[in-house]
Amino acid sequence: MRLTQVLNRQHIGFMFKKHWLIQGKRVPLDTGVEERLRARGIPVEDALEFVKEKPEPRERIDIVGPYAQPLPLDASHPEYKERPCYTLKSTNVLLEGISQAQVLTKTVIAEDRLPPNIEELATVPAPKAIHECVKKAVLSANVFDCEQKKLPKIKDPMRPAVNLPRVLGITDRRRNIILTNKLLQLVEKSSESEVTHSKYVSNDVESHSVFDKEDELIQFQDLSHILVTSNKPLKHEVSETDIPFVEIPDLYPVKHTATLPPEHFYSENSMYPFRPTVCTRHPHTTWLHFNKTEVNNIYEEPVTPNQVLGRSLTHAFTVASAYAKQIHGENVKDLPEPVYINCIQTDGQLYHFGVLELNTLNVDGKNGTKNIWYCKNNMKLYDSSRYFSGMPVLENYNPKIYGYINAFYNC
Repeated sequence: MRLTQVLNRQHIGFMFKKHWLIQGKRVPLDTGVEERLRARGIPVEDALEFVKEKPEPRERIDIVGPYAQPLPLDASHPEYKERPCYTLKSTNVLLEGISQAQVLTKTVIAEDRLPPNIEELATVPAPKAIHECVKKAVLSANVFDCEQKKLPKIKDPMRPAVNLPRVLGITDRRRNIILTNKLLQLVEKSSESEVTHSKYVSNDVESHSVFDKEDELIQFQDLSHILVTSNKPLKHEVSETDIPFVEIPDLYPVKHTATLPPEHFYSENSMYPFRPTVCTRHPHTTWLHFNKTEVNNIYEEPVTPNQVLGRSLTHAFTVASAYAKQIHGENVKDLPEPVYINCIQTDGQLYHFGVLELNTLNVDGKNGTKNIWYCKNNMKLYDSSRYFSGMPVLENYNPKIYGYINAFYNC
């Protein structure tokens, strides 16, 4: 049909354009409000004149909003410091992974080895019903949950320019939260009441640790997705005579502060999430989730398995050092007695178990008192959890994982 003037008049877009032209030329009507205000002695100021900058200071009115406005990040900020602080956050990883974590924390590693009391508790068989509940928890987190959100884009290395259709499903953050909470709930149910009553479970707890290393200020800001605390400090009896340790490596030519961005807005004090007056404040076991959609390198490179292992060590060091500084003060170096903390990192399928023995906060050099990291890594809970031919299937379930989780809770 040919476009004519009659059709143009009825076109909705044409109508809006004409209406906009008419409304844009409207002249404000004189309501007589200004004359009445002046008659009552109330000053009236032109809005255009008010917004112009004047040399004399003008008193401003503080408008109450829904939340306080953030302070500008400049030299007037109360947390501004000229000395930079190299900061590692929970969503960042170290360039050299576990080797760089050893240098930063002055830690030696006992690979594939955990304290004897944990190994003994891990061999205690659990009832069949417990393992059936673990399998149901895995299926609940990976198959049965009803969350439907856009998952990361699927890329084909052979066809990088092809836009494959987006997939809806359960996010990695949601899967890890469901599985971890269900596993911890099973452990609490199967444990004795005395053990359960002596512990406290917190979700999404932040810890900050600030320390000096070779005249440079370093800060670890970490988040425990689950932090289990107890009414007494954790103790492990370990004989170090027959343990082959992995000594602190030399990172040259890489500097130990690589991939740690410097910041000028920070607090010089460490922060442990519980006050000294809380009876169940002593750290026991910290759970750390590795969500691939949240944790990455600052240079947008894929995270390597070595960097994931380093994340466990720095996370355990953050919580333990913040707790030690709360007890002994910010300037403590060699601790009078070691601080122990258990650490579990998982992406929902692979589990990394570690125990940190914190002996010193003097992390300069490689000589003197060192910290010790006992670990067992890359233990797989299952091979596959999915729908197969319309049926939920869990392949190659590993019961040892629950044994170590139960041992970490009851040690």
